[in-house]
Amino acid sequence: MKTFFIKLLKIFLKAPQSKLPKLNSIKNVIIIRQHNQLGDILASVPLFRAIKENIPDCSITLVASPDNINAVKQNEFISEIVLFDKKKLHSLKYLISLINSLRSKTYEIGLVPTTVSISFTSGLLLRLVKCKYRIGPKSLDGKIFSGNYMFNESIDFDWREKEDVHITQRILKIVEPLQLTTKNFQSYIAIADKDKLLPQEVFRGINSLKIGLHIGAGKIQNRWSASNFAELINKLNFRYRPFFYLTIWQWDKEILSELQKKINLKPTILRDKTIPEIAAVIDRSNLFISNDTGIMHVAGATACPLIALFGPTNPKMWSPIGEKKYFIKNSNDINSIKVDDVLKLAEGILNETN
Repeated sequence: MKTFFIKLLKIFLKAPQSKLPKLNSIKNVIIIRQHNQLGDILASVPLFRAIKENIPDCSITLVASPDNINAVKQNEFISEIVLFDKKKLHSLKYLISLINSLRSKTYEIGLVPTTVSISFTSGLLLRLVKCKYRIGPKSLDGKIFSGNYMFNESIDFDWREKEDVHITQRILKIVEPLQLTTKNFQSYIAIADKDKLLPQEVFRGINSLKIGLHIGAGKIQNRWSASNFAELINKLNFRYRPFFYLTIWQWDKEILSELQKKINLKPTILRDKTIPEIAAVIDRSNLFISNDTGIMHVAGATACPLIALFGPTNPKMWSPIGEKKYFIKNSNDINSIKVDDVLKLAEGILNETN
């Protein structure tokens, strides 16, 4: 039955034959990026930029999830965002609205970028769109994608012998058939005037150095210990007497409680803030120190100097690109990073600021 069902799907969902359109004929592009995390969507900004630099008059529609949509709201390269919320798929009203949104216009090009996983749902969403030419993954690191028949052109994403290729370049591989690229691989978050109200409030009356830290991470193995962060904060406080603030996510409560018992001050806590608001605060800071997690990528999209702490993840692949963006990795155990090594790098950055 399973084999029969797969064959039936292929009959109905196989992409019709089509030719790759010429760049000057492309007016509308749709990108399906609903199945990835905050870091993936921010690392996709160079893809958006490459399209607009090479096809300036085209309109880009992005399909994003509730988890990553705030990172690209107001993005200058994106003309329209369609929200895809899996939790609402049981609602017929939402499903009809979603399909109507996806089929509201015809696209010359549709793209499903790939980083660390392949999503059948993303391929299916692109197949539902009125699109003349669809490009998606054929395989990832040797594993064939069973739904690659939904694309007019499918690409092998194989990084097994190229582990240090940065995530932005991996994402850009999706537009190789169009021969598109960019020289600017930096990420970007649009900060509106309303977002700037938060740093005005947080830093009101503050004349000292401003240091932000993100002490948590969704993955436990990406968390530098509360003891390490506490020791670092105490040493920086003794040396500079700066203004400290912490960006806190819902899973950070336990590590925050542990940290607060071990530091000699009361940092400002920022929780339940939007991504652009957090970016606005970080952008006005002198230094931001973060575990390898989504907020690291937010900091990487600002002008603020960043120290990113890495454990098992490859920083050459994931560390943000840009001026004064630094990373420290000692081994796959993030807690093998010594406090004094972070302190020394932080002092070099802050002394330059002073």
